[in-house]
Amino acid sequence: MASTEAPAPASTTGTKFTTSIVILGGNLAGLGVLHTLARHTIPALQRLSSQQTSSPQQQEYQITLITPNTHFFFKPASPRALIQPLLLPGGDDSKVFPSLTDATKQYGDLVKLVVPAYAYTIDRASRLVHVRRLVDTPSPSPESTTIPYDVLVIATGTKGRSALWTMHMPGPGSHEGLKGAGAEEATRREWEGVRARLKNLQSGGAHKHHRNVLIAGGGPVGVETTGEVASWLKAEGKTEGVTVTLVSGADKLLKNKNANEKLGSKAEAYMKKQFGALVQVVHGVKVVDVQVTDSVAVSVSGGQGEGKGGEGGQTTETTTMTVHLSDGTTRTNVGLYIDATGGRGNADAFLPQSWLDASSRVITKDAYFRARGSSENDPEASGVYVAGDIVSGSDNTLIETNAQVPVVCSSIGSDLAAKILSSSAPDQNPSSPSSTSTSTSTVANNKIKLPAPLRQKTFKNKMAGTLLVPIGPGGGVGQILGWGVPSFLVKVAKAKGFLVDMAEPAVTGQQWK
Repeated sequence: MASTEAPAPASTTGTKFTTSIVILGGNLAGLGVLHTLARHTIPALQRLSSQQTSSPQQQEYQITLITPNTHFFFKPASPRALIQPLLLPGGDDSKVFPSLTDATKQYGDLVKLVVPAYAYTIDRASRLVHVRRLVDTPSPSPESTTIPYDVLVIATGTKGRSALWTMHMPGPGSHEGLKGAGAEEATRREWEGVRARLKNLQSGGAHKHHRNVLIAGGGPVGVETTGEVASWLKAEGKTEGVTVTLVSGADKLLKNKNANEKLGSKAEAYMKKQFGALVQVVHGVKVVDVQVTDSVAVSVSGGQGEGKGGEGGQTTETTTMTVHLSDGTTRTNVGLYIDATGGRGNADAFLPQSWLDASSRVITKDAYFRARGSSENDPEASGVYVAGDIVSGSDNTLIETNAQVPVVCSSIGSDLAAKILSSSAPDQNPSSPSSTSTSTSTVANNKIKLPAPLRQKTFKNKMAGTLLVPIGPGGGVGQILGWGVPSFLVKVAKAKGFLVDMAEPAVTGQQWK
């Protein structure tokens, strides 16, 4: 286990100052910020500090990553990894869950990894993060610690109704039996259950009535998962008597700001062409209740879902369910139900509602991902930044997250640089960030051209309007910069491997070199 030792707070002993940077959330956004800060922002700040010969102050930095997962989770590949991992590069889902130690060990003492752990409250006035470790102990004392921050980056992402697509922030009883394992273990367990139920559809004997699959959610994840399930059933010859129903709460599939008006209808037409009566799409309704009507223990060893590291010989409970829809109808004999509806922000456990929008995502005060706080001039929001799906208004895509990261780090860099330049007095602590206006005026007054990592960048998603949605391994539908693309391009660009080869460079930092 990684150490939970807290970094020293911003120190005023002699002429040495340590800036404590705390990152909450160790997945796509959090790791992107960590690598960019460690590789680019902090070295630039250190050079800037050394060039200020009028000040004898020494700047040191400490990055602390706090996250409930011990392994990275490459979520874009989830539909394929969940249903058909044998089709992924390497033949299993191991590339979806690389270890976080591969992300941090290269930076030595600069980075502390606190896992598996989560922030359960933030004392914003005192700038302290209260952290709890996920350990198997009845006593709360050994598992709690407090970490001070000068800079706080919130990158905790979203949480869905199930752990299939997101690593849930722990709560009472949510990690019982995991014995200190990372949050990704709950995802792995749900995956095993889905794979077992899919394998036992129409398997004969006591399970022959488990014939139907129902998937809730008409967005990209729901459409991709429907394609994966239907293509697996076809490949296994298990289509007779089986219906895969995709329930969309909107009036069409893929109804979001990234998709053009025709993309949803193209997706539905593609499914009809590929799968015929096997797939049914129902629009304008939502799942309101799922009731278990029968339960049977089945083996999860072997089958299409086992990765190389899978545990064989175990059993899980497979069920028949009745699903009640918002239009008053029901779907019976459902042997597999998958909730692929959208998630909510994962910050309500440690931030007040006044910091959040209606979906529990963090509201920013500018286009540079500085947190607004309870109001535009909330002093408690100083030095707090937001990245990834947790940002209010985010479209929850890998493309947008990758575009956010450099901007967030430039905000941190420019704010800290302004403090260095304004700290000519020996008793001035240059750790706590300033506002954008202060950063700009300080740099202007000093007539200094900052290096690129310390100059404020402007957010621009150059790939806006790009969405590729595989519907099985053979292709799918998509658009690039708003322009439709043919199925074969979707196959080559995403359907073959679901981008899983992007996971390793995201973890090791090569993506941000």
